[in-house]
Amino acid sequence: MEPVQPTVSIVGAGPAGFALAADLQSSGKNVLVYSHPTHLRHAKSVLGNGGRLQVTGAINGFATLRITCNIEEAITFSKVMILTVPSTGQETVLQELKRFDLRRHTIIAVPGNLFSLIAGMDVGCILETNLSPYSCRMDDGDLIVLGKKSRILIAPLRRDLSPAIYNAVRNIFPVELRWCSSVIEVCLSNVNGVFHPLMMLMNAGRIENTAGDFLLYRDGLTNSVANAMLAVDRVRIRIGNSFGLHLESAVGISNECYGQGFANLVDLAQNSPPHNKLKAPGDLENRNISEDVPDLLVCWYSLAVKLGIDASPIQAVIILVEMATGVSYLESGRNLRKLNLEGISRSELVERFRRKRRVSNERKALTIVSRL
Repeated sequence: MEPVQPTVSIVGAGPAGFALAADLQSSGKNVLVYSHPTHLRHAKSVLGNGGRLQVTGAINGFATLRITCNIEEAITFSKVMILTVPSTGQETVLQELKRFDLRRHTIIAVPGNLFSLIAGMDVGCILETNLSPYSCRMDDGDLIVLGKKSRILIAPLRRDLSPAIYNAVRNIFPVELRWCSSVIEVCLSNVNGVFHPLMMLMNAGRIENTAGDFLLYRDGLTNSVANAMLAVDRVRIRIGNSFGLHLESAVGISNECYGQGFANLVDLAQNSPPHNKLKAPGDLENRNISEDVPDLLVCWYSLAVKLGIDASPIQAVIILVEMATGVSYLESGRNLRKLNLEGISRSELVERFRRKRRVSNERKALTIVSRL
């Protein structure tokens, strides 16, 4: 008798969702991809080809995927749901999910950006990753995977997960998982907040004049841009220190995730294959701003203020983005009110999310490779 294939529902039919679906399917998982009925751009292309998706780059081949626009079908299909929608779309998905009983489900937000703190619903367990396993984009219905990470960071909202849940999650992902002490550590390890907003801001004129006709990292991450990024990165690391964390630099985290060894930001921008071929967006209305500013920088800034940390470099980036776009991200982003942390004291915040020795030892035991 053949073993039963593990099932996974992927919520989000964008490049990251399709890359994960194709990768999981190739490793023997039974996958269903959910596309929101109002966000069918990429799903339509794949459905128009009979569900057949061509994948090139770091992953090569074809995948024939099952796609649905019915969230109830995705919930029924599997008790494991991986959210690959951008964090800007998470609240839309939440409104759909809240109509169902999910007490026996596991939801993994990829990436999380503190999704678990805004969820506000009774779920079996919620986990978050710092990044998507893939750097990818869609091109005329085909998926191009510019890079696949060798490791991503992950943590559950609750620290009392059973070994069975850890094993189930570990056995799903086709990359190595490093278990972190809390979702705060995972959020602080999403270094897109260091890279993306400043590259966009400090290249805004070039983006708008050329419609993005240059390579964002290779051409746009110069020494001056790197200096500004380092100022933001130092604040991020100080926030981590308040929780007993010893966070790697942005370059260090990128090196860990991709298995690289670049010395600094400019070295990475010039020589990292997943980064140095990435074309710039055509305008500032891009998730490098609309996601990474409200859902990362605003979050980091709000935590820093509560912790009594000087976060003026992050505040400066947010204010400049608000001036350039006219969007009040400090109000609309993931501030302490949105994260349901506004009413707690500094000591309560630290105690809730600080790194504990017991979790540290557990993390060492559970940092294992899950290449399937």
